[in-house]
Amino acid sequence: MKNVGVIGGGLIGASWAAIFSKSGFNVFVHDTYPEVFETFESRVKLFLEELKSIDGSINIEESLKKIKTNVAIEELCASVEYIQESAPEILSVKQELFAKMDSLAADTIVIASSSSAMPISSITQNLKGQHRCIIAHPANPPHLIPCVELCPGENTSQKTIEKAQEIFRISGASIVNVRKEIDGFILNRLQGALLNEAMRLFSEGYANSDEIDATIRDGLGLRWAFMGPFETIDLNAPGGIKDYIARYGPMYVEMAKSQKTIPDWSEKAGKRLEEERRKKLSHNQLIERANKRNHLLKSLRKIKIDNNEI
Repeated sequence: MKNVGVIGGGLIGASWAAIFSKSGFNVFVHDTYPEVFETFESRVKLFLEELKSIDGSINIEESLKKIKTNVAIEELCASVEYIQESAPEILSVKQELFAKMDSLAADTIVIASSSSAMPISSITQNLKGQHRCIIAHPANPPHLIPCVELCPGENTSQKTIEKAQEIFRISGASIVNVRKEIDGFILNRLQGALLNEAMRLFSEGYANSDEIDATIRDGLGLRWAFMGPFETIDLNAPGGIKDYIARYGPMYVEMAKSQKTIPDWSEKAGKRLEEERRKKLSHNQLIERANKRNHLLKSLRKIKIDNNEI
């Protein structure tokens, strides 16, 4: 496979374009709103520069030459072997796009969605070409966080799964194969469990938002930067994971029993949280902080690669 298509020229689409072009693919990019391409190349160039700080072998100028922008969807579908859709997270928009791509692209072309939570069967429920459709869900920003969840539907073919796996192996992704459809997939369900408990602890007054953040930022997150929850507990008891479960399993069971209330995600709770966060980080500092986040992410990626952790 040499040619890939990207539907959507926003931040996620630009990130995909950087990933695919640095991996040697020719990239065709389409967006319904052509004005997005006024700033598209500068975004992709920035993302490639960040990637080059992780992998010095990346040629930014050659990668940029591989990207063709503002391509009509008809041309894109006729030119590529794989399509990555990154349109807004609105079911009707994705359904309309997939119907159009299904009618335009040859039957062998894999069509993937970057959806954060929608199963592919919801997006493609009325399509003839369900067999060639799959979710390829990234974390944000995709070019700095290598995890990609591949989530097929009941009617997705094994050949489609294998072609998607090949694309992301070449692209250097850490592939998570989700074996059964579920809303939110794996990443967002784990994130949702943590966010729900954080919101519960905040709204019920156990700690303020920055103190809750500190337990991850200065506590659990330091381990989680290079190991997941199961490896963490495997190392946290002398006899390994079975020993940990024997020691602490009952504690987690009791916690689960107590988590019967739905966390407060109301507008009122959101206003309180907003007030706390803006004291810590003003609106005009958000972009600066996001840029610093990306700088720290690329530095962390480099450390992990240098230590054979990826």
